[in-house]
Amino acid sequence: MGGIQTAYGARRNVCRDVTWPRVPWDQVIPVPSAELRAADAAARERFGIAPLQLMEIAAWQLARFVDAWLDGAAGKRVLVVAGSGNNGGDALCTARFLAQRGAALQASVVPAHDPNSLAAYHAATLRQLGVPVYEAPQGIDRSADVIIDGLLGTGIRPPLRQPAPAIVEAINRSRRPVVAVDVPSGIDADDGAGQEGAVQASATVMLAAPKAGLKRTTPGGRVFLADIGMPALLFSTARASLEAVYRIAELVELV
Repeated sequence: MGGIQTAYGARRNVCRDVTWPRVPWDQVIPVPSAELRAADAAARERFGIAPLQLMEIAAWQLARFVDAWLDGAAGKRVLVVAGSGNNGGDALCTARFLAQRGAALQASVVPAHDPNSLAAYHAATLRQLGVPVYEAPQGIDRSADVIIDGLLGTGIRPPLRQPAPAIVEAINRSRRPVVAVDVPSGIDADDGAGQEGAVQASATVMLAAPKAGLKRTTPGGRVFLADIGMPALLFSTARASLEAVYRIAELVELV
């Protein structure tokens, strides 16, 4: 994978050209964000699948992707940028798995309003592991080999409100390769709106189900889809296509 051209100039890329099974976009059915939220609730109520369980699997998928993309995370500098919601929790939990692989980690986080949130829980774990944790946008620099973008998720509608625009600007100005969690921060997951003010990702790993807003959007970079254990039967129209995709592999690239 070569350098990515962005509005901020060429983005240096130390990452290797990873290859995962490829699936055409026209073979999957995107799931609206409202349906995804309903599926999250139903997973808990019907099957006892807690959000923390899904987050741990999502983080494991993200960590193995980043590890492969860096051709081994050991000794590589990984910066995690995390918001206060579940996308932030996914990113911070990913850092724990990458620590197991020997990555040199640093986190820049938006403080969680709820001290009992999953994002706050995983941030506390990183501090206990000795990972430097800064208040965003502090800690965002140009020394990282890769940035994991977990600032904003599928519930966001542009335009963004501060401090999000300043953090997005800092990520983009770093000109470092970016792996986005689920969606690049700032993009409407349903229609792709907000691209001009969004994180310019090198790759995006969508979780559980495809998002229509990522189809052929420049800020998403290469787009991947990861199985996190969300039962496909919770999705009405997308069930059959998801089951078919995940029979191919638990992590695929959509092309």
